[in-house]
Amino acid sequence: MDSWDINLQKPKIYENQLEEIASDDYALLVTVATKPDFYKQFPLVLECEKRGKPVGVVHTGQHFDELLGYGLNEFHLDERLVANLNIRGDLSDKFVDLFSKMVRFGRYLRRKYPKTEFIPCVHGDTLTAGVVPLAWSYGLGRKCVQNEAGLRGMYPNSMFDFVKGSIGFEDFINSQWTLDWLIDRNEPFPEQIDTFICGSSCFCFIAPHKINFENLVREGYDPELIPICGNSVVDAVDYTKNHKAEKSIFEIYPQLEQDEWLRIDIHRRGNLIESRFKNIIHAIKKLVLEYKMKVCLVELTAMKRGLEHYGLTDYIKKLSQKNENFLFTPLWKNYSNVIEFFRSGHCWASLTDSGSQQEELNAIGECVSLTCRFNTDRPESVMSESNILTPPLENLPDFLQYIYKSDYRRRMKKAPKIYGSNVSQKIIDAIDRIFKKYSTFIWAHEKFFNFKKEKSIDYL
Repeated sequence: MDSWDINLQKPKIYENQLEEIASDDYALLVTVATKPDFYKQFPLVLECEKRGKPVGVVHTGQHFDELLGYGLNEFHLDERLVANLNIRGDLSDKFVDLFSKMVRFGRYLRRKYPKTEFIPCVHGDTLTAGVVPLAWSYGLGRKCVQNEAGLRGMYPNSMFDFVKGSIGFEDFINSQWTLDWLIDRNEPFPEQIDTFICGSSCFCFIAPHKINFENLVREGYDPELIPICGNSVVDAVDYTKNHKAEKSIFEIYPQLEQDEWLRIDIHRRGNLIESRFKNIIHAIKKLVLEYKMKVCLVELTAMKRGLEHYGLTDYIKKLSQKNENFLFTPLWKNYSNVIEFFRSGHCWASLTDSGSQQEELNAIGECVSLTCRFNTDRPESVMSESNILTPPLENLPDFLQYIYKSDYRRRMKKAPKIYGSNVSQKIIDAIDRIFKKYSTFIWAHEKFFNFKKEKSIDYL
């Protein structure tokens, strides 16, 4: 018989840090959960501290192991925690657990520090981005800030022809860079659901690019509440220039310092579907054995599960043992090691289904971005010619070899940088400006009285 019990872990509240940030104004609660959150949200924390603005970090606690949660230490977020919610379980369990704990935490803050407006700032399209604003809205009648807002899945209208085999590699690449794109919000799942839910419970939307602004305006959000600031990943990439890992990636894996490598990491649920996953493994095999390409496969959690589920773990390990041009590694825990490799000149391309890498590789400009998906929620990276969609079809290895041998690599390295500079400074400026004028929840009548802020009955 199935149990209805959820193994709840007790949240940890850091009272000393809360006391330090309580004020008569507002305090930003930078909320983190996953690896991209750690490095993309960290620059906002630094910017607030430079200005002496009250800021604290709320960690969901779902990445509690040393490897996945290492970003807390790498970016010293663990020193700035005001709460660790210790959520656990599968996707639905974590949703319920996070919602409940965030409501209780918010109500606790309101009782303990009634003069302080605590404003959670969530990031992107994670589960946390979907649940935290919903909990804050339902539990406190207030709304949140979304950093990296307006991510919507899109695909080039040539994708149908490419899947059918009616156009070749060159035409497909050129069409991605020049023709129209269409909305397709089915993937990534559940991230597209998360970011859409998030929008309904936020009052300020930090858009990385004008295409995100346009997405939100089309959906009915107020343009005044959607500042285009760029992407804070730019600041994170800059940070690594002066804050390197204790060991170079080439000390850990010396063979990576020889020649050029294709780095592969896969983690999206969609790419665990049998046809897609086996096409990706087939691509690795053909690239290594037939094309003799140097390939480094990084085993993220999803890749590990996929290999185990389809009985391919031993095959990949043996392929790595027998072929010097194939390296199979665990997850690289240091973000700075990943960026070091992308900058090194020894990584000719990254084949990934990550959203963040599409942004990082545009900012770095040294390494080709190849997105192993049928759509992307960063279409601007493709439109700017710094990224190519390489869907996981049977022809994936031939497509990758074609790009490797082509002049497209040179063109992509010259693509314009589209995600801004000094982004965190612009983000905090925008939050300050918007909060001075607007309440975090705007009642309909307030718009007609020049946004005069009034208190309502606390019915929650």
